Amino acid sequence: MAVKKILLTGASGRIGRTCFKAMRKTYDFILTDLHKPDDEIGSPHQFFQADLSVPGAAEKLLAESEPDAIVHLAGIPDPDATFEQLLPANILSTTWLLQATAASSCRRFVFASSAQTIEGYPVDVQIHPGLAVAPANLYGVTKCYGEALCSFYATQHGLSCVALRIGAFEPKDVNALKSARDYSAWLSPEDAVKLITRAIEAENITFFIGYGISDNRFKRFDLSRTREVLGYQPTDDAFREYKPGPVLFE
Repeated sequence: MAVKKILLTGASGRIGRTCFKAMRKTYDFILTDLHKPDDEIGSPHQFFQADLSVPGAAEKLLAESEPDAIVHLAGIPDPDATFEQLLPANILSTTWLLQATAASSCRRFVFASSAQTIEGYPVDVQIHPGLAVAPANLYGVTKCYGEALCSFYATQHGLSCVALRIGAFEPKDVNALKSARDYSAWLSPEDAVKLITRAIEAENITFFIGYGISDNRFKRFDLSRTREVLGYQPTDDAFREYKPGPVLFE
């Protein structure tokens, strides 16, 4: 796809900052968040402070920015969040943004879903493409809603949507992985950039759910279809990077 300008929501979050820093020489970014990022933005990139849960905010933002693609990272990523907390950030914002996108000239929409959509399955079950969702918390439920909404706007309103079930995103210099599940679901910053780049650029997609983990020795997700459809080639491995001891698997 001929993508030059990207609207990146959740620009002040960990993945948003990582992507902008790594991709700022490749694309022109329109950054948006409730709070301005601490890092310098610099021309030609722009920042718009916006609350996308407010009706009309998404339409105004798209009219001002006219992006070629949208990467929607904004939301509350807390498995313990209440419905009242999740409603504006995870449901209303996604709803209004997809509605505004469908009415605009932008066609590619990348949605940051989550491994929490399937955490109801036992940790020793590898998640294969097509396996039914099984959220273990309301946060996961909101991400299931976002995936369904992407499918609706792709099949019924002409968008091209990629939903990415992102696993345990953690930097390499801080080992915050505490369990076998965390190691099998780890996504490194470098592989996250590769994944989101491929989700932006991959062609001939109506709606697709991809999986966001690195090339871990044991994998929570089966990456075969993500590799095939998106051309995603992760290189990092939590078991090589952090070298967990045998106590992890007792």
